[in-house]
Amino acid sequence: MADESFVLIEKKINDLVGLVSTLKGQNADLSAQLEQKKTEAKELSRKVTELTNERNQIRSRVDKIMSRLETIEL
Repeated sequence: MADESFVLIEKKINDLVGLVSTLKGQNADLSAQLEQKKTEAKELSRKVTELTNERNQIRSRVDKIMSRLETIEL
């Protein structure tokens, strides 16, 4: 009877060790994915800033052109 208890405890411990190992692997994978997503988010943020600056420059040029056109008498 005691031998069966030890076998059951040993099986449960082995199962827990396997689960911990699996979870550590999943955690490492998720950490790597998170770092990749952070890098992608930084790049997208940089592109948004770049495009916003470009749009503002274009808007400024168009405003200047429109102002010059308004000065022309028809």
